[in-house]
Amino acid sequence: MEVLVCNRTDSFSSPLSNRLTGMNNREILRSKIREQGEIAHGKGNSYNDKPERKALRKFLKNCPDFQGFWRSYFGTLPNITLKEDPLGEFGVDLGIVDLEHKIYGLIEVDVFNSWGESGYPAHYKKFHVLERKLKYFEGTDYKYLTCTFNNVHTQMVCTTRENIERCNLTYGITEMWMPAINAKDKVVRCPLDENVFWFGVA
Repeated sequence: MEVLVCNRTDSFSSPLSNRLTGMNNREILRSKIREQGEIAHGKGNSYNDKPERKALRKFLKNCPDFQGFWRSYFGTLPNITLKEDPLGEFGVDLGIVDLEHKIYGLIEVDVFNSWGESGYPAHYKKFHVLERKLKYFEGTDYKYLTCTFNNVHTQMVCTTRENIERCNLTYGITEMWMPAINAKDKVVRCPLDENVFWFGVA
């Protein structure tokens, strides 16, 4: 009887090995994001988005166009406040909550370091929303806004949950190579159309 000995594993894929590969890929991605975060915000501050949270408040205070957009999207509610980390430390950045801590809306902020005062980079034709951020609003009825600032926090571009969901349904999730983190990540790609909104302050 002939006994077949298999001593190669490069063409073999088990459920366990697939799970381990997935875990390794996620860990690699987290490490890359942390490294680039530290480049942007300093050693030990990879997830520090305080400048962007501060910038959003500045726009709410000083940008009439954004004030009008905010009221139109979220509505005007009594006794509400803007709370940091409404879903916990590693959740969404900001939330609109009432005195009983009921959530009415969520806001995610970030910075696009390649976007300076001279204008939005011409070769970027889409607004990218990270797939791993969708969990903040999926399965809820929260209004959701994601806002990206230029690197000096004088300009902002944002879009809504409704547009993100529409783009996800139309175009799906795209895995892309991200030069900023030197790794692949998954995004929803939204066209820079009338559903993407631009604001600026002096």
